[in-house]
Amino acid sequence: MPSVGRHRAPQQSSTAVKVLRTTGAVTALVGSGLAVAAVPANAATADDFAKLRQCESGGNYSINTGNGYYGAYQFDAGTWHGLGYSGLPSNAPPALQDEAAYKLYDSRGWSPWPSCSAKMGLTNNGPAPQSSAGTSSSDAVERAITPQAPAMTLDRAKAELHSADFAGTTLSTDLAGQVRADAMVWQASMRDRKFVLTVDGRYGAESQGLASLYGYLTRTTDGQSGVVGKNLWDITVTNPTVL
Repeated sequence: MPSVGRHRAPQQSSTAVKVLRTTGAVTALVGSGLAVAAVPANAATADDFAKLRQCESGGNYSINTGNGYYGAYQFDAGTWHGLGYSGLPSNAPPALQDEAAYKLYDSRGWSPWPSCSAKMGLTNNGPAPQSSAGTSSSDAVERAITPQAPAMTLDRAKAELHSADFAGTTLSTDLAGQVRADAMVWQASMRDRKFVLTVDGRYGAESQGLASLYGYLTRTTDGQSGVVGKNLWDITVTNPTVL
């Protein structure tokens, strides 16, 4: 099973789709009650994707073995985020993982899963089946017109953490694709100590490197170099240690 180039982000929405989303035409079409076109005879089926899941992960939606691929369809984090999802695939509901697989298939066909698609004899090349994760016309319109959540700010991050003490959340590069309140507060705390660090709430390689250095300098560890657990959190945020 190849580990490089396995998944690629889908192509951008067509100009027509963008126009529909920005002109209100989506609402007009839904309101008119126009029928959806018939599904082509060679369309991919739910059974095709069930076979794919079984080959990729044994059908386990929550699988995370530490090999860099997650969930039933063994997405890597970069592809998952490129499809517009946050967090890790293995933590997402099954319907959302199915939706993501359908999106990727509609963009790239079976090519992101070359070994399993060949092994399972997946040859249908029509569109993917309808996803059960928000597939109705009204859901599609709602997602198109609903504003995204406001961007994370330091004040908002502090407010989210203010009502409760740090409860064991571990910051590691597994979370690099997420904007997290605890990561932003930790980054800001380190910036206050005059360390050069981007405060963006994403715990990536830069944050990991600084956590590793600070842990070494203070002889503090949370079991793995570069990981911020309760011990390192306590001396950087709760009861700061000045170097």
